[in-house]
Amino acid sequence: MLKIGNRLIQVLNSDGPTMTDDVAEEPMVVSEEEDVPELTIEERQDALKRSRWNVFMYLGLAALFFGFALYPFMSTVLYVDEGIGSIDKTIDVWGMDAPGEGFSDIAVEIEIVVQSVPTDVQSIDVYMIENPQGCDSTDGSIGKERILLQNGNSTHPNNFYSIDKPVESQSYDIEFNVDPGIYCVQIVVNSNNQNFEGINVETTINMYPTQLPLALVGIVCLSLSGFAFIGAQKNGKYVKSLIEPKIEPSIEDAVLSQTSSEKIIAGPSGPPTGPSGPPTGPSGPPSGPTGPPAAGPQGPPAVVEEPQPETIVTPVADQGVYEDQGDGWYFRKLPDGTYDQTVYTFSEGQYVPHVE
Repeated sequence: MLKIGNRLIQVLNSDGPTMTDDVAEEPMVVSEEEDVPELTIEERQDALKRSRWNVFMYLGLAALFFGFALYPFMSTVLYVDEGIGSIDKTIDVWGMDAPGEGFSDIAVEIEIVVQSVPTDVQSIDVYMIENPQGCDSTDGSIGKERILLQNGNSTHPNNFYSIDKPVESQSYDIEFNVDPGIYCVQIVVNSNNQNFEGINVETTINMYPTQLPLALVGIVCLSLSGFAFIGAQKNGKYVKSLIEPKIEPSIEDAVLSQTSSEKIIAGPSGPPTGPSGPPTGPSGPPSGPTGPPAAGPQGPPAVVEEPQPETIVTPVADQGVYEDQGDGWYFRKLPDGTYDQTVYTFSEGQYVPHVE
């Protein structure tokens, strides 16, 4: 009992569950995000090269698939028999298409080249009749279908085309969109007197059973090349920022730039204030003595040399503009728009400051 009590106390005081005295569970360290190793610049450049090659690879595949989609995988050439004025050929149209007319129908192009025909030929009719036995059918179903196509009562009226009054040395292009199956293609020359001598009509039949699936694959490859191009551009900018880091501006440049920005945002406070008018000068010349001078001393006066006032002449380049106020008085207007408070007179071709 004492041993069991000590064991219970050890379990309660332990950090976690203990299986035995000898075997203990190791603590599990769970990290929310695994550490992703940082790629070096060389590894990033290699990844950039691979992404750019992916762009060219997908573009090449798209061009390849589009090229095969435009290439006819099945082609045959027919010549109209002069004896009966017609020719028929059983063709097997294969492909992946749902029953009924739709965008996924198989394209069949027929080119008719009229080398020469009699003058009484009225038309050249082209029939494309679906029949499990092809042109070898003997139950008359092909003839009945021809009549239905001519009257427009057939379930597939688009499988008939008529060239009215064909012209020699001309070619006519016809396109049918049909479901996969076995067809009997007939080229019939209609003449009034049933004279088929001199007929030379060549017919080339091209089928494109893989046009739609190859075009869809080409569109997918073209889209992948666009996404790869966007990714390559982003990786290129990032690698360029690592190889050619931007030069940080100095403290002086940063302060000057910030100050200039603040000034531009604040804008001017208002137009500069100048003087409302020229300063008020003297109304006239200074008044002189009202009477004769008083009597001087009896003897000769002592000669005292008094200093003469110095005349200051402003250089012409800095004197500004002198405005005439009348009676020989002038005021000087400085280049900044303010006025000098000194009164000037004009003497000996110069503007001289007035001295009391």
